Amino acid sequence: MKIYKILIIISVLLLSVHSIPAQNPDKHRVLTVDIDGPITPAQEELLQSALNQASEESYISLVIRLDTPGGLAESMRNMVKLMLNSDLPITVWVAPSGARAASAGVFLVAAADLAVMSPQTTIGSASPVDISGGEPDDTMSKKIVNELLSLIRSVAQERGRNVEWYESAILESANLDAEEALQLRVIDLIASSQDDLLVQMGKRGVEVQGQEIFFEPGDIEIVVFEPGLKYKILSWLLHPQIAYLLFLAGMAGLFFEFSNPGSIFPGVTGAFCLVLGLYSLSVLPTNVTGILLLILGFIFIILEVNVPTFGLLTVAALVSFFFGSLFLFDPVYPYFQLPVMTFLPIITILTLLLLLLAYLIGKSQFSPKTSDTGIKSETARVINWEGDEGHVRVRGEIWKARSSEPMEILPGKDVKIEKIEGITLHVKP
Repeated sequence: MKIYKILIIISVLLLSVHSIPAQNPDKHRVLTVDIDGPITPAQEELLQSALNQASEESYISLVIRLDTPGGLAESMRNMVKLMLNSDLPITVWVAPSGARAASAGVFLVAAADLAVMSPQTTIGSASPVDISGGEPDDTMSKKIVNELLSLIRSVAQERGRNVEWYESAILESANLDAEEALQLRVIDLIASSQDDLLVQMGKRGVEVQGQEIFFEPGDIEIVVFEPGLKYKILSWLLHPQIAYLLFLAGMAGLFFEFSNPGSIFPGVTGAFCLVLGLYSLSVLPTNVTGILLLILGFIFIILEVNVPTFGLLTVAALVSFFFGSLFLFDPVYPYFQLPVMTFLPIITILTLLLLLLAYLIGKSQFSPKTSDTGIKSETARVINWEGDEGHVRVRGEIWKARSSEPMEILPGKDVKIEKIEGITLHVKP
């Protein structure tokens, strides 16, 4: 038994040693993280995780390589707050060449301890937009602009940068390239590569816990931050196309469940997808009109199935789906827009399915019933009824029905089949 215990202890020690990342004690470590794309809660989570790792594992600096067209104001504010309250020096590097720090990205550059751009990159266009699409107006416009001006002014002053230009980025949507930004003290450095950035950072020095550290590129170990599972899930959920598909899948699942009660799987899956889709749409800059049009499209389909209009409601449903998909996200945020090739195939497939459904309904309505074996002994469920006639469902088929005298009966109630006459059923309560 003692031998087994010794082997277990040795195994645990070996695993522990193996799990400790190899570090060079003679080198300082710098953590780098890429923030690429629109600013959303996913990027906020990414920054928080990177800062936690850098702080816990004694990195001397965090370098954020930034390329963003802008994004959500609330996420931007939270990221600025994280940067301003970090004990670790943070460098924001707009890279590679051709990248941009637009809108919300301007605030991230302003909040950095060291602001750097690559050649052929741009910064600017931080004018606020209303969530409903377009420029905010009157009182709300003044509140939003003044709030953002106060934030950018305080941050730029704290970092010793050109306050006037940062204000003009909000008030006039001003833009600069890297060379102009350096001349106007909007940024601190221009770096063409990571090695170039390290050389300039080493000469300037990095202040860590009150101590100034100078270094050569050979003294630095660069570690690339690996995003965690939470970021990957958020990034996936907050993709506009994923949000759109989840919402449609959720509505379709509930539609099948209500059409065939007791199926369970479509209802459970649909409810799960719908909740995730609604969460994504609540975070992204969605247009209420687009959501309502998509819901209206499903309502039209349900009505077409239960009250056949021989294609009229099908056309209305397809029109609702098309314009709902087109207007789902505000056009003022081009980086959140749905490509036409995302929803056009879906609408095409839906069109084919609805045409097939209309054909089957029409066939059941107008094809002569040559055999009534056993149908007289069955009951039918009323779809709609007025006076002495209406429509009923029996054996999955929709029939015209009549009664010998007017009767009041609600949809969903069962009636007894007396006889069949052509394509009409004679029923009684």
